[in-house]
Amino acid sequence: MPGVSRRALQGASWRHVFRDVWVHADMADSREVRLAAVRLVMNPDTFICGPTAAWLYGIDVQDPRADQVWVGCTNGRRPRTRAGCAVRELTVEDADLGEFGGVSVTTPIRTVFDCARWLPVPEGVVVLDALAHAGLVTTECVASYLAAHPGVRAVRRAREVVDLADPLSESPMETRVRVLLVRAGLPRPECQIEFFDDRGRAWARGDLGYRELRLLVEYDGALHWEQRRADDRRRDALRRLGWTVLVFSATDYYRHPQLIVEAVRDRLGQAAAA
Repeated sequence: MPGVSRRALQGASWRHVFRDVWVHADMADSREVRLAAVRLVMNPDTFICGPTAAWLYGIDVQDPRADQVWVGCTNGRRPRTRAGCAVRELTVEDADLGEFGGVSVTTPIRTVFDCARWLPVPEGVVVLDALAHAGLVTTECVASYLAAHPGVRAVRRAREVVDLADPLSESPMETRVRVLLVRAGLPRPECQIEFFDDRGRAWARGDLGYRELRLLVEYDGALHWEQRRADDRRRDALRRLGWTVLVFSATDYYRHPQLIVEAVRDRLGQAAAA
């Protein structure tokens, strides 16, 4: 970047987008900014795919390879590799590609298909959940797309992603916690459990839970104290109604995932025995 040293880019004034691309810290993250960043590294006759396509659709996957720009090209037309780009030769049809702000990118359903095969299962589910929640795909359509491509690599992993998906999920961390529990052998929790007053008006909602056992499992993603206090009041009210509310953080998920599984398993056992 002319006029800005590598050392300066490491400071608080700049935000890293992906390899060799930064934006000023005062510039808010947006799809327009993401598109501008992608245009800087794209080659002609290529298209954005995989995690970078998901990123353009507003989904941030947690994978060390997401720092690269994932670029696709049709078979036999592999462009010269550029530092910071992960190039994939793909068999695609016209229906698999679209345009997003002037950038050629895989469609939502093709993006799910590729992420479900290339990423770890939890992150593949994050992509599918988010795009399904936004109404851009359905799990049924993704399942049909998979059925039409039975011989592709890692299709079994992609089928597991579809089986684990839930379009009611409202955040990536809710998805990750749910997938963690199910893959650990625990019963599948219900997403977005609603609570109603005597007049039938919804007054609260829980992230994940087991309605029959009055157990809620929540991810604490509050960024501001006002939101945190509102969450605390809601959870206290639910506890007074006889619900157990287990709350976990990103630190719990990334550093101590087994403790989440053990806490939920223990509480399920206690509730079932009561």
